[in-house]
Amino acid sequence: MGRARYTGLAAAVLALALTVTAGTALAGDTLPRERPAQSDQNVAAETGDLAALRKAAEAGDAKAQLRLGDDYYYGNGVDQDFAVAFQWYSKAAAQGDVTAETLLGVMYAKGLGVPKDYAKAMEWTRKAADGGGVEAMYNIGAAYDNGLGVERDLKTAFTWYKKSAEGGYEGAQFNVGNMYETGEGVDKDIGQAVYWYQKAADQGYPPAEFNLGRLYLHGEGVPADPARGRALIEKAAHAGLALAQLNMAEFAYNGDGQPVDKVAAYAWALLAADAGDPDARDLLQKMDSGHELDDDQMKKASDLADKLSQPE
Repeated sequence: MGRARYTGLAAAVLALALTVTAGTALAGDTLPRERPAQSDQNVAAETGDLAALRKAAEAGDAKAQLRLGDDYYYGNGVDQDFAVAFQWYSKAAAQGDVTAETLLGVMYAKGLGVPKDYAKAMEWTRKAADGGGVEAMYNIGAAYDNGLGVERDLKTAFTWYKKSAEGGYEGAQFNVGNMYETGEGVDKDIGQAVYWYQKAADQGYPPAEFNLGRLYLHGEGVPADPARGRALIEKAAHAGLALAQLNMAEFAYNGDGQPVDKVAAYAWALLAADAGDPDARDLLQKMDSGHELDDDQMKKASDLADKLSQPE
């Protein structure tokens, strides 16, 4: 499998279909990523309630306009309505709110609440980037990375990812690390790849934890340290990264650096398969057809999978 970056528009962020195996870099789809709900809370709570939030937004409070836009974008306490979300983001953007500007770019790029228009998407995204928006910088990088509304140019993509990475955006740090590792858009430099993967991993970014773990496993750009590599991959697996879960299953099944543990192998494979990983499904089928676990062990594997699926 070829190595690929996390690509797509960052501000409103879609779940990524990762297709990574041991020894390869993480791969991602090229769809825009969805922006996560703010702390998984009702964003109106900070202003008291939806009525109070609307009143503040109508009075011209840019922060309230942005948050009301979020409510309509996600259907948070109201019916989901992208057109109305766009209207409130537009009001906040008119006051120079960088996050709202970034989101308008995303909505134009995705055709949410307004006809798809890459030219307008880039216009708003550049405005947000000029205002210091690191997600907007990332999005410009993603546009050049994928040829979305612009001619594909990996060197320009790298430049924008690097700006975003230097501003602390973990997705961009991961992509910069990946481009240094693969030599796409920049001269190959494994040391720099390790540096940027570590930056993203320090922020708890599971894909970076996985790739950094892989480098430690194989001693690429760092002294080989299989224990540290497996620990990083396990951390990403606990965070729900399917390909990290598959690797944990394979470690346990093959006894790589640890005793063979087919119960743990089955449990990790269950989690990865539930996330859609085809190799995990193949491992489960192999174990099932070979009757490698008895009924008691199968129950233990199921219980362990439930436990492993819980946040640490």
